[in-house]
Amino acid sequence: MGRLIAALLVILLVGAGFVLSPFVAAWNLREAIKASDTATLERKVIWSTVRTSLRASLASNAKLLPEVNEAGERLKPTVWQRVKSAFGQSMLDRFVESYVTPEGLPKLFRYRNSWNGTVKGETDEDDKLEFFDRAKAFYRRLHRAEFSSPTRIEIEMLDKFEPDRRYVSVMELHGFEWKLAELRIIGGAAKASGTRVARDLIGVQ
Repeated sequence: MGRLIAALLVILLVGAGFVLSPFVAAWNLREAIKASDTATLERKVIWSTVRTSLRASLASNAKLLPEVNEAGERLKPTVWQRVKSAFGQSMLDRFVESYVTPEGLPKLFRYRNSWNGTVKGETDEDDKLEFFDRAKAFYRRLHRAEFSSPTRIEIEMLDKFEPDRRYVSVMELHGFEWKLAELRIIGGAAKASGTRVARDLIGVQ
């Protein structure tokens, strides 16, 4: 009887660990962005599908698309982007290609903090909290989490500053590691210029 109870406890612990593991991965991804850990970001994000899903969600968002295009216009194009512009590349494409990268996301995160502090007077107080308090704040913004299969989960988070905006992150298990496979933005127009969009597109506050 004792062995049966012990086995059940082990099964429960393993199951709980598996269920929690994608949330831990999402948390670690956020920390990697804050720390500009490009090596971790390169490994933990499937960039091609993330760019595709984010581009599609922004293109269909009538509230955000004009501001994303404005932000894209402010970016200095590379030679390759100039070539593609001749064939109809949009400002949205330029924005996504420039910032949805291992190097670009940390830049957006730093820009968010700078812009919010200097222009709006909003500071991210969560970053000043101890680890467990920060984890609780992260959990409070969790709107929905749903496994569509044992290796795929959608995590929907509320925006910290815009109550009608949510971010949907799709995490997929590849081998023994959860990776971000898709990112979508639902609802909510930015209340300032396209610079605010740069902050919002991170989606991992």
